[in-house]
Amino acid sequence: MRKEVLVEGMKCKGCANTVQEKFEAIEGVESVEINLESKKVIVESKTKIDAETFRSALSGTKYSVVD
Repeated sequence: MRKEVLVEGMKCKGCANTVQEKFEAIEGVESVEINLESKKVIVESKTKIDAETFRSALSGTKYSVVD
């Protein structure tokens, strides 16, 4: 499944790497592609992942999922 997630707070490659690591740790995620300019994250997964799971993955960071 392919999911597009908008993430606020990313400003540099280090930010993108942190978000990528957090999202890759979600069970079922196969790949994560980040467009830093548009703040869009494309996630490919084996199963459907809801927005709350992405929010939880970023808990404790300065990044947030935008609906």
